[in-house]
Amino acid sequence: MRERNVAAISELDPDLDHEQIAQIEAKISFIDQVAQSYAGKGSGKLADWPKHVPAEIKQFFRLLWLARQPDAVAVTIRLDHRTATKALDAKRGPANHLAAIIQRTLAKLGISTDLAFNLEYTHGASTENHPLHLHGIVRIPVDRIEEVRLTLRSALAEGYRQRFGNLAVHIAEISNPRWWAGYCTKEHGISAGILKKARGKRTVPDYACNSARDGGKTLYERVGELFSDES
Repeated sequence: MRERNVAAISELDPDLDHEQIAQIEAKISFIDQVAQSYAGKGSGKLADWPKHVPAEIKQFFRLLWLARQPDAVAVTIRLDHRTATKALDAKRGPANHLAAIIQRTLAKLGISTDLAFNLEYTHGASTENHPLHLHGIVRIPVDRIEEVRLTLRSALAEGYRQRFGNLAVHIAEISNPRWWAGYCTKEHGISAGILKKARGKRTVPDYACNSARDGGKTLYERVGELFSDES
């Protein structure tokens, strides 16, 4: 991860991309801190979860925990213009707004679910579809995946124009939980910056249900216990 971030900085313009470079450098600093603790060169303890763990790292662990639960599947939803516009205008923020729609939609099918996801923007000039979309994880019975996919498309992406392999709603088995958790959070800082400009205020680009929040924190702390001198 450190190598990828260093490579990412090398592709940016130091005179134009100050904010993005600062975000990536903060990630590198955190990774270095964790690595030093693993190697016994630091305090021997991981960074304190509430105070010092970056937001995207917290979300990574929440997604990783959720990915390991029964009936967890990967979900990508590409929003239509109407849904995306309403989400961006929502007082509680777009992530909470969309999470509420997903949970209400599944509740109508009799499914109570755990959910976590990240908001992301497509890169390109096309305006046919809205650039806002989400990648995440939801827990649903495997025999109801197609039913859920069609229902979520009707609720969130009915007006999305599908092109090539970009389905409006894509649900699939999670073959590599760590990779998918990393993929979902890969543009956390970039999305936060775009949302701040679009809404005129700081906006969280992710959502995680309470069980995923608790599970992610527990998973992170277990990693620390593996390298603790007391274990």
